[in-house]
Amino acid sequence: MRTYIKILIFLIGVSQLNLTFGQVVENDTVFIKRTVHTETTEIDTIVIKGGISPAQPQVLIGTRFLPYSNKMIGLLNCGLSPISLELGQGCDNSIDPRTFNDYPIFREIKRDSTTLTIEVSVIANCCHNFLGEAEVIGKDTLNLVYTSYGGFCSCECCFTLIYKFDTTMEEYYNILKYVTINGEDVVGIIPLKE
Repeated sequence: MRTYIKILIFLIGVSQLNLTFGQVVENDTVFIKRTVHTETTEIDTIVIKGGISPAQPQVLIGTRFLPYSNKMIGLLNCGLSPISLELGQGCDNSIDPRTFNDYPIFREIKRDSTTLTIEVSVIANCCHNFLGEAEVIGKDTLNLVYTSYGGFCSCECCFTLIYKFDTTMEEYYNILKYVTINGEDVVGIIPLKE
């Protein structure tokens, strides 16, 4: 009987520690708005349990980095930490379609003491958002990766994506010289730290 009481006390203690110091899994909330009539809309709310198991999926909305993918985790080994992926310029449909083959185009690559910011223009479906990743390939090249996704429209246009990375630890590795996007031949030069 004493052994059972000790086991019970141990299990209660472990469960209390887990509740106190364990990981907290937050919920993702998705609001869905749909038009019912010409002037009436309905809003539904879906709560999806967050977590790291396939039974608890994460919701990816809008333009953002793909969190904790193998490529993104691999960046940490090169001294880079992703800060954000943003849409700098939304759908610019004033670009001549005959110039679409000239894209992607690096607009600006700048670095301050702790941040690397890369602006690149890409052509994609007018109704798409973007999921991004990055990886170091070879010994000195940062390869930005994006996937456009979303609804389908019958047009294509130019978007400007802004990738930001924390380079605080990169100075110990000092490897980045070039940047590409989706493994294409277009290459940008990464400036040295100031």
